[in-house]
Amino acid sequence: MAALLLVIAGLAVTEYVVRMAEQRVAQVRTIEATAILAQMRAQLESEINSVLYLSRGLISYVAVQPAYDPDRWRELAAEVAHDSTLVRNIGLAPDNVMRFVYPLEGNEQALGLDYRNTPEQWPAVERAISSGKLNLAGPFELKQGGVGIVARSPVYFMDDGKKRYWGLASIVIDFPRLLEQARVSAHVEGFDIAIRGRDGFGAKGAVFFGLAKVFEDPVVEMTVHFPNGSWIMAARSSPGVSTPVIVIRLAAWLLIMILAGLFLLLFRLYRFAHEQSVSDPLTGLANRRLLLGRAEYLAQLYSRTGQGFALFFVDLNRFKQVNDRFGHHVGDQLLIEAANRLSQSVRQSDTLARNGGDEFILLQPGVNAGDASAIASKLEAMMDRPFMIEGHSLQISASVGCAVFPQDVNNVEAVINLADSRMYERKQEKRARQS
Repeated sequence: MAALLLVIAGLAVTEYVVRMAEQRVAQVRTIEATAILAQMRAQLESEINSVLYLSRGLISYVAVQPAYDPDRWRELAAEVAHDSTLVRNIGLAPDNVMRFVYPLEGNEQALGLDYRNTPEQWPAVERAISSGKLNLAGPFELKQGGVGIVARSPVYFMDDGKKRYWGLASIVIDFPRLLEQARVSAHVEGFDIAIRGRDGFGAKGAVFFGLAKVFEDPVVEMTVHFPNGSWIMAARSSPGVSTPVIVIRLAAWLLIMILAGLFLLLFRLYRFAHEQSVSDPLTGLANRRLLLGRAEYLAQLYSRTGQGFALFFVDLNRFKQVNDRFGHHVGDQLLIEAANRLSQSVRQSDTLARNGGDEFILLQPGVNAGDASAIASKLEAMMDRPFMIEGHSLQISASVGCAVFPQDVNNVEAVINLADSRMYERKQEKRARQS
């Protein structure tokens, strides 16, 4: 029971400490994830906004000079593309039809594209036109190959004091290079990273980077802002990433098991040592020390209970001859059998002890002088029956001396001495008869 309580208490303390450690680890992991996402967000916003800022010059020129001027457009586009490695191409679409692309090489398929006849792109174009503001679409697969983000700005010009729609200016941003320059990775320092918000729809948009499962149990989420749209970034601990909490729990459980095992071992050793100190190793009966302790206890209780006790000394006759003739092994077996036979007359409240050698002592509470003689005779009669030991029929007898507390004497030492002397008197009496 004590070992079980120790284990339960140890597990309770362990779980409390582990829970506190888990909270602390969760706080640390949240701080780490926040720092990682914050850095990625800052880089993404910086890279995207820098490209959009560069494109304003081209848009402003078209708004001021709406007439077709491909040479001037090419100069401005080349300057924008030169200042940013993220720009894949720049396009101008008067009346929503692509008429100019820079660089033209590799983007020939985009020329002549009519957004109104392109279902996969027209919704984003329509949103840009209706809002009159820049719209960030994608990322998606480009017709000319690769993955890109398209920033489209509706262009308006003044005609006779009226604001008129000219068309669209678009910049295609190289999405893989954007992630590379912003140092965005799907797995960073034990975290899985994911981004959602395709076409700038934020939390309502589809996941376009990383695993969708990251958004099921994120450690932290963070919003990436850009003109007229946003993305949501999320981070969670990567599956299989071990934490110190697991080590703490396993170490604590191991320590508890070791302590519980040591406790049980010490308890068993204590019980063994205690039994050895109060029992006879050969017969398993109580020893003289235990019997005297119980006799003292009964004597102290007499003033309250009025109940005395009888003490019987039992000495085996002719035991030495058995030892000499058949050896000590047979003699030991004879002592064990004699102890078993004497135990048949022992009540639960009695104490039967081996006094050493071939002597036994029986302590019986509540027995008076009138009953003691009958019990002594019964004990002697039990020993008169032959013992069968390893095929040998051994005939011995017993001499029993008895004293009663407090009728004979009123202290334990005197009771012991009186019972012992009466046992020797009985022994001498039997010898005299045999002679």
